[in-house]
Amino acid sequence: MKKYIYKVRGFLISRFESVKNFKAASLIFQCNVCGQTSITPMDNLGRETVSCLNCGSTVRMRSVIHALSTAMFKESLALPDFPVQRHVQVIGLSDWDGYAIPLAGKLNYTNMFYHKMPQLDITSIDPSLENTLNILISSDVFEHVAPPISVAFENSFRLLKSGGVLILTVPYTIESQTKEHFPELYKYEIRRQGDRSILHNITRDGREQIYTDLNFHGGAGATLEMRRFSLEGLLTEIRNAGFNKIEILSTPNFKYGVYSNYRWSLPIIARKP
Repeated sequence: MKKYIYKVRGFLISRFESVKNFKAASLIFQCNVCGQTSITPMDNLGRETVSCLNCGSTVRMRSVIHALSTAMFKESLALPDFPVQRHVQVIGLSDWDGYAIPLAGKLNYTNMFYHKMPQLDITSIDPSLENTLNILISSDVFEHVAPPISVAFENSFRLLKSGGVLILTVPYTIESQTKEHFPELYKYEIRRQGDRSILHNITRDGREQIYTDLNFHGGAGATLEMRRFSLEGLLTEIRNAGFNKIEILSTPNFKYGVYSNYRWSLPIIARKP
């Protein structure tokens, strides 16, 4: 069996020949979360698949740091190489500890949660927090927020100072419209019925609704999928909230293992005027 190491666009790829099961190329990259070198098969670079053998980061987690660094420094840096900037006010919404903890050592950063302290409900923010943040990080949160989702985007805008940045990831499709799973959600609760969960809702006009086909994502807190964003619908929400500069980070960064085998659900940088 022969192993080849070669470069493509400046990044290292290893490939095994002669053995059928090892024909897939592997990416050798520096994880931009932990700073360590790792290797993973290219077909393992799924959005939610662990691909750093050191810290357990996924493409999505590394894409958040890639987007944050790009927004702050106009270049992609590994988190250990971030300069300490305590004047930069940042809130993360239920961020992954793998990057939340080191971010707290670099920036004036607080990780806040919907279901525990320190608590922040993005649909009902404290007015004293308005215009206080340089950066708000929301990674795969807004698909779980109860409708109308426009409130979450509007409050994100209110939290930020002029020139502030929203770092956003959500799963989205390339369909024309966002699909709301529970468009008339008002007074609701999730109940257990046998071996499954059901959603019981009373609409604003008093009608009872029962939903049985529920999709929960992993993680603590409220992880029920409320909607499936479309790219067009997502961009409309961001613009309607007042953000005027929106960038979708579609160019791979192979150096830091930021590459997906698909071209949707990419990280977004949105700036407040």
